[in-house]
Amino acid sequence: MSEEKKCTNEKGHQGHICVLRSLGLADEIARLTVNPTHVCFTCGTEVNNPANVCAPMPL
Repeated sequence: MSEEKKCTNEKGHQGHICVLRSLGLADEIARLTVNPTHVCFTCGTEVNNPANVCAPMPL
């Protein structure tokens, strides 16, 4: 059984790419990923701002 990864910023989770993706907000996701500086360790999404992913790491 694998361990589920948790969000490192649960208070800000509603603005994260994974939530936006589940809501079908493709335009918002495109805006948040145009000039990536960080990647999410959990899902691999590259983002402009580390606040938009659960487990950010610099690129």
